Amino acid sequence: MLASVLINNYNYAPYLTECIQSVLDQTYSDIEIIVYDDGSTDNSLEVLSEFNDIKVISNSNYGKGHNLNQMNAVYQAFKESTGEVIFLLDSDDYFRKDKVEKIINLFKENPNIDVIQHPLEEVDVNRIANGNIVPVLKKVQDYKQYIYQTESLFHLFSMTSALIFKRTFLENVLPLGEDSLSYIAVDTRLMQLSALSASIFTLMEPFAYYRKHGENYSGKLGDVSQHRIYTEELYSFFNKSALKNGFDSIEYSYDKYLKNTYFYHKLSIDKCLQFIMRNPKNGYFIWGAGEAGQSIYHALKDKGLNFQGFIDSDERKQNCLVMDKEVLSPASLYDKGEIYILISPFHAYETIATILKNHNYIENKHFIYPYMED
Repeated sequence: MLASVLINNYNYAPYLTECIQSVLDQTYSDIEIIVYDDGSTDNSLEVLSEFNDIKVISNSNYGKGHNLNQMNAVYQAFKESTGEVIFLLDSDDYFRKDKVEKIINLFKENPNIDVIQHPLEEVDVNRIANGNIVPVLKKVQDYKQYIYQTESLFHLFSMTSALIFKRTFLENVLPLGEDSLSYIAVDTRLMQLSALSASIFTLMEPFAYYRKHGENYSGKLGDVSQHRIYTEELYSFFNKSALKNGFDSIEYSYDKYLKNTYFYHKLSIDKCLQFIMRNPKNGYFIWGAGEAGQSIYHALKDKGLNFQGFIDSDERKQNCLVMDKEVLSPASLYDKGEIYILISPFHAYETIATILKNHNYIENKHFIYPYMED
């Protein structure tokens, strides 16, 4: 069974060699590699010229912004591919050595599966792992049923370099229609369409590496206002696709969204209450003003507790209001003496705990992991 690996690239020359080599070094040999370069202005083409066993498509920049450019790159590479199974790969990421073999075997053993996804292990520019597995994925059997039951589109789908499709599925959905939804990337579009019309299988083991280097497009969603726009566009694309395929639309509700997050259901309310009630007058803080932190506050807000505000190291969120509460910088807390903190980003718990310990705060006295243990 031939596997086609489609790599999209734009000005990621420093990472290209490692990306391509990770595919060449696979334990599975029946692979074709197709790289689409979207008019890179760095030395990407020079790097690509060093490889003999790949097909390179080089065109001038598509000129329609990151997401539409990437959509076009995937489609152009797909048209040149011949494999029965299509692997997507961003040029700043790379595969685990056994990924293709594992996925191909899974398709062979389960012929009814159309799409496979998995999380990724996060690394820095030097391939050093930071302990994060991203994104957080819910365990779902029937994605369409789950979406219509919960009207939630969050924590269901992985990112580009973790998506694998049967050719027959992509032949039915590509090319994707272009629109003005500038926050909805090709991975989200393909997976939402998969949920409506295909069988998705999710592996919880990371078979690829997501390189976090500061220029990642997904990092822009950390901005509170931009995440709001992203959410609106997320539901807009799903509803447009659903109606086109004869299904009903769904409605976004902030309350329903928070009650269906991964973090809301993983939270141990009893543990949080016992911790906070040691000194209820002091109140408590939540470290993390994103989805996890908001979910925790939503679960506790009617318990009569004295919530002081969010803490976040992301400067874009600091001094903003989230759920009508101020977002503080970590440094603003270090002179407050007795404080009580719930650390919401569970994947970064050890990192945040170390920061607090370095400022003489004590685990289980001043801060806790607020979730149920696995």
